[in-house]
Amino acid sequence: MPIPPDALAALPRPLTARRLLNRLARALRRQGWTVDRRYSETLPILRVFFPGAPCLGESITITAGDGGWWYRSSTGELLAPCSDLDLAVSRVTTVLRRWVSAMRSSGSTDET
Repeated sequence: MPIPPDALAALPRPLTARRLLNRLARALRRQGWTVDRRYSETLPILRVFFPGAPCLGESITITAGDGGWWYRSSTGELLAPCSDLDLAVSRVTTVLRRWVSAMRSSGSTDET
């Protein structure tokens, strides 16, 4: 569910955002992803990336959505409600795997 770029988003308190992002970080680490917590910013961000390509990743924030707090991608897409951790992990993983796959296929194309 995309959010228009000019839409004002309601943000949780920093401690709430950190708690929700920490839950997601633990679950993504169990799946083998590398996470970098960037909580010193005004808006807490969780950076998730493939260990072999730290330049290729996704930045996740928390925002208000239909029925509560949602995980939001750097593109503005609402990934999943924070109450559905499994769905959030699945969506983040799907996006990152596509990028990693594209990176690998473009690398093999360059070599031939």
